[in-house]
Amino acid sequence: MSLISRIFRKGSAPLSQPPAARRIAEAAGAAVDRVQALMREGNEQFRSGAMQAAQHAFEAVLELVPNHARAHYMLSGVAFQRRDLAAAIEFARKAVAFEPGNPDFRFSLGSLYSASHQHQAAVPEFQQALRLRPENAQWHVELATALTHSGRPREAQEEYEAAARLSPGDAQALRARARYDLATARLEAGDPLAAEQAFSEAAALAPDSPAIIVGLGTCLRDQQRPVDAETYARQAVALAPDLADGWTLLGSVLCAQGRHAEALTAYRKAIELLPGSEAAWSGMLFAMNYATDFTSREIFEAHLRWGERFADPESRPRVRAAPATGRRVRLGYLSADLCQHPVAFFLEPILRHHDRTQFELFCYYSGRKSDAVTERLKAHSEHWQAVSELPDPDLERALRGDALDILVELNGHTEGERLAVLARRVAPVQVSYLGYPNTTGLRAMDYRITDARADPPGEADRLHVEKLVRLPETFLCYAPPPRPVATRVPPSRTAGHVTFGSFNNFAKINPICVELWTRIVCSVPGATLLIKTQGLQDPGLRDLLLQRFRAAGLDPQRVVVVPPVADHVEHMATYGRVDIALDTFPYHGTTTTMEALWMGVPVVTLAGDRHASRVGVSILRALGLDDLVAYTPDAYVATAVRLAQETSALGRLAADLRARLAGSVLTDGARFTAHLEQAYRKMLYAGNE
Repeated sequence: MSLISRIFRKGSAPLSQPPAARRIAEAAGAAVDRVQALMREGNEQFRSGAMQAAQHAFEAVLELVPNHARAHYMLSGVAFQRRDLAAAIEFARKAVAFEPGNPDFRFSLGSLYSASHQHQAAVPEFQQALRLRPENAQWHVELATALTHSGRPREAQEEYEAAARLSPGDAQALRARARYDLATARLEAGDPLAAEQAFSEAAALAPDSPAIIVGLGTCLRDQQRPVDAETYARQAVALAPDLADGWTLLGSVLCAQGRHAEALTAYRKAIELLPGSEAAWSGMLFAMNYATDFTSREIFEAHLRWGERFADPESRPRVRAAPATGRRVRLGYLSADLCQHPVAFFLEPILRHHDRTQFELFCYYSGRKSDAVTERLKAHSEHWQAVSELPDPDLERALRGDALDILVELNGHTEGERLAVLARRVAPVQVSYLGYPNTTGLRAMDYRITDARADPPGEADRLHVEKLVRLPETFLCYAPPPRPVATRVPPSRTAGHVTFGSFNNFAKINPICVELWTRIVCSVPGATLLIKTQGLQDPGLRDLLLQRFRAAGLDPQRVVVVPPVADHVEHMATYGRVDIALDTFPYHGTTTTMEALWMGVPVVTLAGDRHASRVGVSILRALGLDDLVAYTPDAYVATAVRLAQETSALGRLAADLRARLAGSVLTDGARFTAHLEQAYRKMLYAGNE
């Protein structure tokens, strides 16, 4: 009951009232009637899904009774339906403040804190709700979940046991839920090995739970064990063929094995089941960049379909950005890869060399891993914000609050992307750069940074929704390892045979690569092929790789499989076992190409018709190594074989590569960043185009 209705109840006025008092009482009664009518209207509109009308009704109540707790509570529900968790939390907090003894309000506030990953804030709200209503088993479960994610598993277990006592028929399921929550928390914390153990314990209690099976598969995938993960993904889709998460997991583990056609089938099934699944859509689009049986236009059209589906109808139109007179340009970078990741190798020299008298730097880190690279990047950024746990509306609010002039998005359709936020236009100029080899498909993205070798003018412009901005020399600047590793003479001089090699992502090693590499190795007597990549610690993936080469005609004895190593110095030293690096196709290497060249290993690349298959062209031609770029598969084979046979020339080239790279714009952070800043200024002052 509202404050007005408690003070002015109908029929409570004395029979003999003065006229003025009678008018006040009548007005109060009318106000009560109006409030009650508005609350009924708001509730009806809310139940029917008419959130705008419901909001208007509840706001009208607050105009009459600002401290009406239930109106605040219902406005919290409206905000939640609109995915605005920050507003929902604020309304719920006011409802609790005005009516602290209402357990439903307390529970709702706790649930909203949990939904926004503020688990520590959720705990006391759930605890207070349970003091008021201790017999609610589900509330004990929600408190247990919040405790688990707050790093308090012992207390969480007590709450699960309390729920089991209140609901003895669900005891085993509740214990499975306890292990599931613990596993999920460990997975979110970046510990898939510990998460796997907890998921396994949950599976022992609930063996037919698709969610638990998907969790197990995700742990194995994140441990770079895609073959083992496939078993669980297929089990999940068999248990629940209408569960999109199972199909999305299957798509990701098949893509990681280089089985792109099968992966795309799985992703399409996930999208059919859940058309709004951003994970399935982005997974499918990313996988298309690896596949060999799509034209550039087909890939572009798929990105357009994504853009049409996820475009925000309430996106703000682009406004002309006023020239930054008297202040620095407020420049933001948004990425999930500000850690030991290839993107960081190319972003670090940019952050280090930005002109701080002209640019004010903001970094938004949407990833969870933090390491030494993260700390270096943070040191180069004036404003740093970890945003991985912010829901989209909260991230949007944070970005708008910083009043950026330019926001550069570095993920595209890779893991950790936040494109849905940019769809609402959070900065006057929005730019795609570095982390994704194609258009985003998002029309709210204004520009994409590249160069004329990676994206030659003409057809490339027609296959992007963004305006392509071509830097004058190259679109990349590499930060060599901080701990240098000495180069070595080509190992063929001591081994007596040439070793070809590839350190690229396993997903890039498709049947075309296997066929061409087999032809190359078989054309050079005694040659071997060394392959080092994530996932090769998985026996299933190693067997799969060797089977493919055997089927192509290459004796597996001539294939050297090297699993990944944790130490970066050891990783770089492994290039000393390779004479010639073979680039993948159609998805070229980037970091691996730079690493090989830095370690004195020449790279042979096959040019294609899209950015992903022209990065090698951009790098090698920037170094004057045009003769290592082939334009047909036969020329690719011939170039690699010729280089292997010209041992003296190979030795001279290997001895020269590091100095050549060190003396180029590809590692000249100051020169490269000056070009980039000039491009940013042109974007900023261009306004509407």
